[in-house]
Amino acid sequence: MPDEIRTKKCVVCETEFDANSRNFGRGRQTYCGPKCRQVADNRRHYRRRNPPKTEMELQRICVTCGNKFVAHYSHPEALTCSVKCNEARMNAERRRKAAESYDAVSQRECEDCGTMFTVGKFAAKTGPKTPKFCSAKCSHRAAQRAFYRRTNRKGDTRLGAAAWQVARAKAIERDGGKCRLCGTEGKHVHHLFHRTDAEMHDHSLENLVTLCNPCHTKVHDIKLGRIDGEIVISGPVFELLGVTSVRVAK
Repeated sequence: MPDEIRTKKCVVCETEFDANSRNFGRGRQTYCGPKCRQVADNRRHYRRRNPPKTEMELQRICVTCGNKFVAHYSHPEALTCSVKCNEARMNAERRRKAAESYDAVSQRECEDCGTMFTVGKFAAKTGPKTPKFCSAKCSHRAAQRAFYRRTNRKGDTRLGAAAWQVARAKAIERDGGKCRLCGTEGKHVHHLFHRTDAEMHDHSLENLVTLCNPCHTKVHDIKLGRIDGEIVISGPVFELLGVTSVRVAK
């Protein structure tokens, strides 16, 4: 006589299964498979190591909404009452950490021109890769100088000559290593007159002046404008030389 089909419900996943189809303990099975048996064993071991707490011990206050709730026995130290509150808590924590990192590096000094600039909100999170220059122009200028240093400035032999190195050291010593415009530390020696080839190779102390990087950038910045119909030019270089009038050369 064939065995009677007996349907039972798994105590873990509540799935119905044929209890007579099991080879061992036919009719006495309480799990639908080995996975559910393992889950039940893990639960028993957890309860043995962590005795269940009373409902009074599981009373918690949600850190997000402030409501009282009863924590699950598997998470007795829960901070929030629901998934929604937990998401809000995690988002607030991320915003706080982002704000701290942003405030720490939001203001930086440009390594080329020395001006203070504000780092972008997302760029501030990159840490060591935070932008070092205030603009693409400053970045390009710094890259050019680095390239010339790597190649020993083969394209400009006058600045690689021994006479230039001696004249540069004398100019820095004469000015005490200070910028002639702002008085800060400066190591850039600038040729005051360098339009013609002879002037570019004139390394005399009268033609050299010590500047810092920001002031050297400003010296090369000459502005052209009009006042009462008359064309005028201005720039820090004219103040440095004390020039009040210029002649246009073709």
